[in-house]
Amino acid sequence: MKLRNISRISAYAFGLALVAAPVSAAEFGMWDADRDAGLNNSEFRTGFEKAGVFNEWDADSNAALTESEFETGLGDNATAFNTRFGEDAFNEWDVNNDTRLTDSEFYDGVYASYDENNNNIIEEPEFGDVGDDMGDGGLWDV
Repeated sequence: MKLRNISRISAYAFGLALVAAPVSAAEFGMWDADRDAGLNNSEFRTGFEKAGVFNEWDADSNAALTESEFETGLGDNATAFNTRFGEDAFNEWDVNNDTRLTDSEFYDGVYASYDENNNNIIEEPEFGDVGDDMGDGGLWDV
């Protein structure tokens, strides 16, 4: 009896894993326009823009984020953001050092941060962090 219950629980867990896994794969596939099993910067930006983070954070709609707008956008997620991306992400992403992030600087910075192996491609395992951060209560939940 005990062995049968363990077998049932194992079967349910395995079934749940099979059902849950394709969700992330399907989402990755939707972003991977050229179906080459990796997201280039353009594909990532197209997918990430749909979340509307940059536009939501750009309070004055001038196509650039000030450090204040950036910090306000992070809100309660600032500690988690700093843990993942570092406390100096804003300045690192501001490549022209004008104290504001253009949409390109923002998206390029986010992209590079998720590309853990620095090969200029976000593979599906790296994309898992993106999915976590974009979900309800995630860093990019706007």
